[in-house]
Amino acid sequence: MSKGRPRSSEVFFPKKSLGQNFLVSPHIQGKIIAASELAPEDVVLEIGPGKGVLTRPIAQRVRKVFAVEKDNYLAARLEQEFAGTNVTIEHADILKYPFEQLPAPMKVVGNLPYNIATPIIEKVLAFRHKFPVFYMTVQLEYGNRIVAKPGSKDYGSLSCFVQYYARAKKIFRIPPSAFSPAPKVDSCFLSLRTRPGPADKARDEEFLFKLIRACFSQRRKTIRNSLAVVYGKEAAEELLRALKIDPRLRAEDLSLEDYVRLANKN
Repeated sequence: MSKGRPRSSEVFFPKKSLGQNFLVSPHIQGKIIAASELAPEDVVLEIGPGKGVLTRPIAQRVRKVFAVEKDNYLAARLEQEFAGTNVTIEHADILKYPFEQLPAPMKVVGNLPYNIATPIIEKVLAFRHKFPVFYMTVQLEYGNRIVAKPGSKDYGSLSCFVQYYARAKKIFRIPPSAFSPAPKVDSCFLSLRTRPGPADKARDEEFLFKLIRACFSQRRKTIRNSLAVVYGKEAAEELLRALKIDPRLRAEDLSLEDYVRLANKN
């Protein structure tokens, strides 16, 4: 497969290693564009434009698009198509791409490969001062974990991490038939609206997420036993008593606010 100018005779095959499932449903494409609330003054970062099916309608509605594509062939094809337009094709790995060089503010739109969805989200949230909103397509199960609330089976450390920095909303479900090749599971389109600051601020965010991960790594244990690993048994019981948290609860029963309160007692 050519790394430079693509030839018309070349046949493109999706790469499993890059998690390539291309959106082919015009109906879903239209729903994504409508839900993304694009405006003429917007600047958009598109993650993984693929064959450009969203790049084209996005470019028609906004001032500027930066589209980051890792695949050699697709990037070359997109560079040809969008030369001289308001679209800049960046041939790069999104995880290595220098976000600090991008203008602000920007909206982010992306169809995220499942195997690197979490590091992409982490990177976007690390630059949340640039990105007020992130629209993404992810596998449904993964999306359910992002938006999950306390007390549900999907609620976990990912839910807490994302919701600490952003308001997460699942917008609509997407069937496998909307993609080619069709994945084996449903997907969903969701939004993350980044917060200017956390609703409940932890004094030490690194410790907060360490605490959350420790608790959810032992979901079947009571919160008293989970915290004992971090603080010791007596200190854990005293902490829960001081914060009036039932020690018989489990990790999924505590809200993000509860975890912030626990972390701030450290």
